[in-house]
Parts: sequence; structure tokens; C-alpha cells
Amino acid sequence: MKFISAALLILTLLMGAAAYWYKSKTDEKTALAVQTLLVRDYSHWNGAEDAKVVLVEFFDPACETCAQFYPLVKNLIRVYEGRLKVVSRYAPLHKNSDAVVSLLEALREQDKFEEALEILFKNQSIWVKNHTSQFELAASLLNASGSVDINRAFGVIESEEVLKHVQQDIADGKALGVTMTPEFFVNGRRLEQFGYNELVKLIEEEMKKAEE
Repeated sequence: MKFISAALLILTLLMGAAAYWYKSKTDEKTALAVQTLLVRDYSHWNGAEDAKVVLVEFFDPACETCAQFYPLVKNLIRVYEGRLKVVSRYAPLHKNSDAVVSLLEALREQDKFEEALEILFKNQSIWVKNHTSQFELAASLLNASGSVDINRAFGVIESEEVLKHVQQDIADGKALGVTMTPEFFVNGRRLEQFGYNELVKLIEEEMKKAEE
């Protein structure tokens, strides 16, 4: 009986160890899958390339809150200089915003993404009407700025690469459950309680982990 009890104990321990190993491997696979959805090799980024803390923002250029957070996020790059990488992903949830983000993506060929995005955010009221993006107004606004070659952008806006990148961002956002903008993730952790102070707190927590 003692032998049977010992055997059962060993079997139980082995099963527990196997379950723990399986769970850890499953968690690793889940984390890797989430990371793949968050950052693609083509994703636009700012800050420190090799930073241990990565902030991913899903945004819509027609989103008023995104425009309000834009300078705040840029400031975070300065505050955490060398320690923070910020990745921008498209989530065109407003009507007709998919065309505008395609234009932004096309302008990356001219290295004008940041400049164009800042212009669109600062002049949102001109090209966003009743929560609906007006592509022609957005394009005219960018053209009038004189800082971009709008005709060159039109030449690549329907290219396979541009369409693939925009569609991939949309698909990744849906897979991650992004239903509003801006949506933030820090090292794979979703910002559950929205707010600037809450975002800073989440970044600080990940900074502390990275330094341990």
C-alpha cells in the first residue's frame, strides 16, 4: 500500500509538472502571437529602436482624442529618451478614414508620414465633418501645405504594398479587439483604464521591470 501511495504521489507530481510546463509554453506562444499582432516589420516607429519598453498605439487620424494625445505621446519619447519605442498602427474606425490612412501610408515613401499626420491632426476640423473623413479635403490640405508631393502619393496609394500594410493593421487591430481609438499597449499589456496618467503609470511599471 505504501508503494502504491508513493507511486500515486510521484504520478501526481509528474502530472502537475507537465501541466505547469504546458501552461508556460502556451503562455509563451500566446505572448509571441500577441507581439506579432502588435508590431509588424513595416510598422512606423519613433524613439529608441532597441528600447526594452515598446508603446504601440492604434490610431485614427480622424479621431479627436488621438489628435489630443499626439503631442503627449511625442513628449513621452523625449521624457524617456533612449528607453521608449513608440509604434504607430492604423485603426480607421471613422467612416472613410481607410482612404486617409492609405494616403498617410503612401506618404511614407517620401518620408513625410510624421509631417503629414501632424498637419492632419492640427487641422482636423477642416477635413472631418460629422465624424466622417473627407478624403478630398484631407488631400487638398496636405497639398496646400507645400510639404508633400501629393501627385506622387496618389501614384502609389493603391499599390500592393500600401494596401497590404493598411489591411494588415486593420486585421491586427480586429484580432486584438481594438474597438476604439486611441488604443494603447505597453510591452503587450493593454491600457485597461484609459487616461494619460494611467498610460504613464503603465509605462513606468514596464520601465521598472526592464531595469530589474
